[in-house]
Amino acid sequence: MLSSSVILRSEPQYYETYAVFDYRKVSTEFLTEEEYRVLEGLNRQPSFSDELAEELHVDHGKCDRFLKRMVGLGYVGQGEILGEVPSPRADIDPGLFKRFPIPFLSAPMSVDVFVTSRCNLRCAHCFASSNEGNTGELAYEDLESIFNQLESMGIFEVRVNGGEPLLHHEIDKILAFLRKKRFRKVILTNGTLLDGRIVKLLKESGTIPTISLDDSQGKSHDSFRGVEGAFDKTIKAMRLLRDCGVEYGINCCINRINMVRYEEIITLAEKCGASRIAFLDLKPTGRMKNNLSLVPSYRGYEGLLAGLLVAKAKHRKIDVALDVFLHCYPLRESIFEAKKGFVSCSAGKTRLSIDSDGFVYPCNMAISDPQWRMGNVKNDSISDIWFSSKWDFFRGKVKVQDLEKCRSCRKLNKCEDFYCRLLPYAASGNLFGPHPKCS
Repeated sequence: MLSSSVILRSEPQYYETYAVFDYRKVSTEFLTEEEYRVLEGLNRQPSFSDELAEELHVDHGKCDRFLKRMVGLGYVGQGEILGEVPSPRADIDPGLFKRFPIPFLSAPMSVDVFVTSRCNLRCAHCFASSNEGNTGELAYEDLESIFNQLESMGIFEVRVNGGEPLLHHEIDKILAFLRKKRFRKVILTNGTLLDGRIVKLLKESGTIPTISLDDSQGKSHDSFRGVEGAFDKTIKAMRLLRDCGVEYGINCCINRINMVRYEEIITLAEKCGASRIAFLDLKPTGRMKNNLSLVPSYRGYEGLLAGLLVAKAKHRKIDVALDVFLHCYPLRESIFEAKKGFVSCSAGKTRLSIDSDGFVYPCNMAISDPQWRMGNVKNDSISDIWFSSKWDFFRGKVKVQDLEKCRSCRKLNKCEDFYCRLLPYAASGNLFGPHPKCS
């Protein structure tokens, strides 16, 4: 039968996509429709490959070879029950996909849930703090409903975000509830509130922490995070996670002050047991708009990239991730659609965000901006919001010919930056303007 950590997704309307995802191993295999039907059949009723092939009218030898490969990769258990049988996803009316000119998934792959807007730090770059007086917090009952819906929709990953999510007054109950949920669980925290009790809950629930570390020097980190003593507490938390055998990652925001110490930051993260470190460029959203002097020039960022590539090859005990640095890389499908004249990105196709008041947004870049509210989970189901006509901007309304500077650029065919429309909007208020590096 299928492993209990496996999620099946059938997306025939989205370029005939069929996939199986293991949220514990964080591995994905793309399937043919026939292979998907075999795994779906195995999910409904565990049986031998010959019986399954007979029932589905599939070639016996082909079915047997496929299932052996799935056993080898860990998606299927052989002769044993590995856990609770995954529930089948609800059927979706095919007509709902015809509302928009370009294909999109039946549900996002990754969702950020901002459980609270409260925070114990005052970080210079916080995009969740556009409304400084906001102290919103999702009730535990709302979060139960959200997580249950996301699980039934077949979401691959949920990122618990804030504010500082550990400040939610029922964080213990939230983590305990997440233990039962069948999706990859990540929590983004500044680490200053981590203690033995929370670490135990994280470990038991299978929730992977991502810690914010913005320098190897305490004074600089504390200045960026807005509270003296934050660095020492964060380092203490990282060592606690290491000593308790909890896998965790690090996010580091590159700014004008810390960019000369990227090597020391990687070494410190490695020493404290982090398995991964991601370097992030600063976006002109939220509180960052008042601290633009901290943002390096684009040329400075590009110069740093060469050093990070060397560091990635040098450090073997930690993964130096560069996939989120400088670019919001376009989906392969978006590149294909651009050739037909459409501009799209992952927003409205593979991801969404839910803020601490229950409002749904296309991605974190748009959090707190009323213009981009797609609905509220307290009033409507997440699935109904996902199929709302409000997504038209991200599902075919924007054309290449609408882009004021990009449409006539000689480098357009090789550019990876024109697909995202929310970054130009955040930087200049112009949805059809160029990437900030070109403006």
